[in-house]
Amino acid sequence: MGRYRSSSELPLPADWDRKAFGAYRYAVVPFVMALVPLPMVLAGMWAIVTNRESVWPGLVPPLLMFLVWVAPFAGWGWSVCPREAPTAADIRSTDTGNALVLPVQLPSRIATFATGAVGVLLLGVGLWQLIASFNHDLSTGIAAFFLLALPGMVALLLFAGTYRRRVNTDNTGIQLTARHITINYGDDPTTVAWHDISAIGARCYREGTSRFASRINATTLVTGDADTGYRTIDIAHKALRTDPTRVYHQLMFYLRNPGLRSELGTEPGLDRFRRGGYLPEHSLSLVDRHIREASAE
Repeated sequence: MGRYRSSSELPLPADWDRKAFGAYRYAVVPFVMALVPLPMVLAGMWAIVTNRESVWPGLVPPLLMFLVWVAPFAGWGWSVCPREAPTAADIRSTDTGNALVLPVQLPSRIATFATGAVGVLLLGVGLWQLIASFNHDLSTGIAAFFLLALPGMVALLLFAGTYRRRVNTDNTGIQLTARHITINYGDDPTTVAWHDISAIGARCYREGTSRFASRINATTLVTGDADTGYRTIDIAHKALRTDPTRVYHQLMFYLRNPGLRSELGTEPGLDRFRRGGYLPEHSLSLVDRHIREASAE
């Protein structure tokens, strides 16, 4: 997920690539690949209809074909379809006070549990084939058991390695306060003070070395200086469950307007994020409003 289109009128950073947010044409190939085994599945269904004695043995190949081929490609196609970015943010109480929290992507529990279910199913089918072969051809049953049990064990190991029960929306997110930014994806959180940030930039890179790897648009926090050395912290657009373009302009806005960071963790700060009020004229209008309110008092 994370292939979003901006839901605001804020401009896309110049160094970002719009293609990184996905396009419907990228979903064509996965969906077409998902349809490749359709003739074989239909042939299996036809064999079941015409020969009712082979119902259960005939169900196994179409079912395995769906689990191993169709479902992954269909899920891939669905994941690359572009969606309008949600405007998600909240206020959370922390040890240092209230913070404006931007939600981040959590490990996909659907994919995790689907992997575990596939593993259990493959082991179950393999065991059933082994038991059914006791009165017929035991060697064939053993071969079928290992052929199904090995990928089933791999799927269960993947399930055990990716399932993280304690990671949820209540203990993850990007927390913004008047003094700090804390980035927590569920592992070791990273905290950086506003006054340590020397610059905020935007860049686009690929996930891997292949030219076919998907592009990532990232907001980059730069800390340090020439004497102490620079350090960069990337916030990838695919790591967010909110509008990445809005997040970029938000961070840039508060870096340039330190006097307005006090609204982070308050309703005015949350309202500003929801309406995307991060252009320079928005800053001036807010300052003017505060001046008018102070004069009226």
